[in-house]
This record gives sequence, C-alpha cells and structure tokens, in this order.
Amino acid sequence: MEEHLPRKWDLRSPASLLVEEICAKTGLSPTAAKILVNRGISGDGEADRFLSGTLRDLSPPFLMADLDKAAKRLVDAGARNEPVLIYADYDADGATGAACLFLFLKNKFPGLPVRIHQNHRVQEGYGLRTEQLDAAAAEGIRIVVTVDCGISDIDAIRHAGVLGLDVIVTDHHLPGSVLPAAYAVINPKRRDCGFPEKNLSGVGVVFTLVRGIQQLLTGVGSSRGDPDDDLRSYLDLVAVGTVADMVPLRGDNRILVKEGIGEIRKRPRPGMIALLAVAGTEPGNVSESDLGFRIGPRLNAAGRVGESRRSSDLLVTSSQEAAFRLAAELNVDNSRRQREEERILRSAEGALRSGPPLSTMGAIVLADPEWNLGVLGIVASKLAERHFLPTVLLRVEDGEAKGSCRSVDGFPLVDALEGLSHLLSRYGGHSQAAGLALPVGNLPAFREGMERIASMYAAERGSVPSVPVDASVRLCDISSSFMEEMERIRPFGMGNEEPVFLARGLKASRYTLFGPGGQHMKFEVSDDDRKFEVVAFRRSSLPVAQGDRLDLLFTPQRVFFRGNRSVRFLFRDARPHDGAIVLSETSPSV
Repeated sequence: MEEHLPRKWDLRSPASLLVEEICAKTGLSPTAAKILVNRGISGDGEADRFLSGTLRDLSPPFLMADLDKAAKRLVDAGARNEPVLIYADYDADGATGAACLFLFLKNKFPGLPVRIHQNHRVQEGYGLRTEQLDAAAAEGIRIVVTVDCGISDIDAIRHAGVLGLDVIVTDHHLPGSVLPAAYAVINPKRRDCGFPEKNLSGVGVVFTLVRGIQQLLTGVGSSRGDPDDDLRSYLDLVAVGTVADMVPLRGDNRILVKEGIGEIRKRPRPGMIALLAVAGTEPGNVSESDLGFRIGPRLNAAGRVGESRRSSDLLVTSSQEAAFRLAAELNVDNSRRQREEERILRSAEGALRSGPPLSTMGAIVLADPEWNLGVLGIVASKLAERHFLPTVLLRVEDGEAKGSCRSVDGFPLVDALEGLSHLLSRYGGHSQAAGLALPVGNLPAFREGMERIASMYAAERGSVPSVPVDASVRLCDISSSFMEEMERIRPFGMGNEEPVFLARGLKASRYTLFGPGGQHMKFEVSDDDRKFEVVAFRRSSLPVAQGDRLDLLFTPQRVFFRGNRSVRFLFRDARPHDGAIVLSETSPSV
C-alpha cells in the first residue's frame, strides 16, 4: 500500500469585493470567480482577457530579440534554396517544434531542402553534437536552426562557425552568463529581450519565429500580434508541446493551447488522429489533460526507450498509413516506458527503505548503474511528489553519473545546482526540472550539498505539504452550468491548476479497486440530494469505513464514454468528518 503524507488543507479566502467585481464583469458565479482571484486574476480587464483572449492578443513577434535577423535569414534561404537542418531536442516539445518549423518552411518554400535531426537520448545525450554538425556541413547544409536546445552549447556553436554554418538558436531554457556566438539567439529569457511572455515552451518560441517569417512574407500583422489564418494549422503542434513541457498556461501560452485544442477537435492531422486512436481518445473530445497524459507521453516515449526521430516523423507525415504505423510503435514504446518506470520506482523505494529515515533527509539523491536514463525524470517526479522532497536520480556508467532532478513546493532547483556547479560536469533546465551530469567521485559531496541546501529551504518554508483549496461547495453546486463555467476557465495546467473543492460530511460507499494489482480505487459519495463517483488513482484505501462520513477534496471532471457524458470527481484528499482537519484559511495575493 502506498504511503500518503499528511497534508495541510489551505482554504483560500479571496477578498469578497474582488469576487463581486469579477462576477459583475464576466457573469461567473461566485465560486468560479473565486478561482480566478485565487490565481491572481483580478485587475482591470484582466479577467476578461483571461477568459476571452484570442490570437490577436499574442505578443508581437518582433519584440523578441534577434527574431528579425533570424526571420530575414530564413526568408533569404528560402529564396535561394539553401539547405536547412532543424536540430531539435528529443522530447515532445522538441518534436512538435521541429515539426512546426519543418512543415511551415516546406509550405512556404516547396523546393527548400530541409531535414530534422533529433539526438538519441542515451547514445548522444542533450544538445548540439559536433559530429552531427560536421556531417551537416559535409552534405552542404548552410543553416542550422535549433529547437528547444542550443542556449548552453557554446563550444559546439563556435565549432559550427568554423565550419561556415549559420546557427539560429531557438530555445527557452535559462541562458548562462555568456550567450553562444550564433547567427541569432532567440530566447525570451535573454536579459536583453523585450518580449513580454518569458515562459514560452520551445515550440512556442518556434511559432513566434514562424509568425515573424509570415509577417515578412505577407506584410500582414506588423502592428499587431495577430497571426493570419494560414498559421492556424500549426497550433495543434504548439498546444501539444506547450502542455507536454509544463510551462505556465497563462498569457500567450494559454491562448496558444486553447486555440490549438480547437484545431485538433476540428482538423486533426494524420499523426494526431493516429496518436489519439492508440490512446483511446476521440479528436472531438480532446482536452489539455489528453495532451499532457496521453499524447505527450507517447511522443516522449520515442526518445526515452528508442529512436527519438520517429516522434517528429509521425507529426510531419501526410500518410495516414504511415501515421498509424508510427503511432503503434510509440504506443509499444510507451508501454515499455511504463514497465521501466515501475521497475526503477520499486528499486528506488527499496533503496530509500534501506537508508536513513526519510524524516531526516532534506533531499533524495540516488544512483544506480541499472537504471534507464530515459525515464529517470518521470520517476524523480513521482518520488518528489510522494515524499515531498527534491529528488535527483542518476545512472552511473563509465565513471560518470547522469540523470534528472525534480523540485517540490517552489524549491529553486537550478539555483541549487548553480551553487554546486563546481561538482558538476554540466547541468541545465527549469526551476522545477533539470538534467545534470557529474563524475562519480563527486557524488558524495553533491548528495551532501543538495541535502544541506534543501534542508535550509524546508526550514524556511515548512516541511508539511499543503493542498490549496479554491472553495467549499455542496454537491448540488456541481451543476451543468457550473461545469460550463469550468470550461470557460480551461485549459488547466501549470499556472492555472485544476481547481480543488472541499465538500463536507459526505457519505462514502461502494468501494471498488481496479487497475493492475488493485492499485487504484473508485467509490461513491452522496449527501441528501446527489451522488457522484470518485476516482482515486494510486490509492487503495481511505481513512473511513464504508458508510461513514468524510470531508473530501476533489476536482470535478467531465467524462466522455461511448457517446455519453457524465461528471465524476478526481480524488485529491480526504479526512473523517468527525476527525481533526488541518484547515487554514489564506487570502491569495493579487
């Protein structure tokens, strides 16, 4: 049975005046309005832009540093048929970004020689490889455009310059103190970049470049951020990569994902049709949850346990037959990835049980030569969530430890790695997820350093995880009109998390276990008026007996099954109704 840490329930208490203002301006119910205020959305016109933003509201592309230079270079390349190499990361963000740029360039410049390269995760690792650049120069390629990588490849890009290659970097990872000496460096996180949306995904940066090229070619939209209808066909790719890379779904990202989901529902490309089919999802009912938990993992599986290039091949093909063949391969890879993930998770938990008590640890740092490098990030995420500790998992091979780390509760992961950089061969990533490598001999000092930094942070922030609760509701509040309001607030994700509600004094009954080994649970909750099914993943027990009453934290979800629609609750947490509930009330800062 899985261990569950006690968690504090943090019931948000937004200012009533702000809630009333949003209700008056948007027509939302007080409960739905609270969700917006809880997410810091309350300024003049901010709620309306959040709910009703369109492609016209995207940030103008030429505010991005170096984008004008890069766009002009690619337009010139198209006019002269200069060969282009798209050098993309091996994950879903890289694959969708590569596909977006490839399809756009082939559409605008039909005779332009363009090919995609994605590194093999295990054999080549992350970032630009000089041997691939040598091969590109030898075959006559003149331009290399990176996707979701390149910002830290100082030496490789210097080598590309010696070869006579013009490198255009498109990336969204944090730059170091020195930018690579590329022809152009497009990254919203550049200190000198005036682009207002700093949290684009890799494919989001590529789409901004595409918008710039389109404006140069057509002269349309130069005074606005309004991409013309010709670019809508790429928004499905942007939506998938943005959700899969877990960037905040606010601002530009929210608009891109919302519009991209609409494109998938209306005009899915062959690769998307095939991916959705093997995932058991209808295009017309697709949601951001499907992109994050069904489509993204299958694209990522291509690089985690096999040849990554198949992910971009699937997205660019116009053949439905080829799409279904590739999707079937990725589906098999995804099943293999899940098995590897479970094996490593069991191994890591065993190592934790044989070590010091978790209560004495500030961070989890584990290494093993038998672990698959491609799935360490996923397992690190599960361990971090399960034990509420920053987690680093490493594969040891040939005297080097390489792997992934994941954060919890805002722990500044990259800052921590920067403080330990003297022990590392290389590192990079985001505040919540990063990759790293270090000599095996430095592993004890690195483990001690991570423990020390994480313990200091936990002492300041507290060691008990909390669950933000948006509002207290009754079951009769979960109506069809309420669910329509939830649709207006979608898409949910990082920065706009799925709302969590509290319902008190519910009767729990009809417990049923399901899934492999009975690892999941579903049950029914009811009050005097209504009843709903609750699904609790990776949970096989509750703190109350059948028929007893509980207080439940949940997220209501629409379910589509065999043409029927219903509402079920996704389990978040529960306490006995007559037990002591750790419940605090906070006013969200706006």
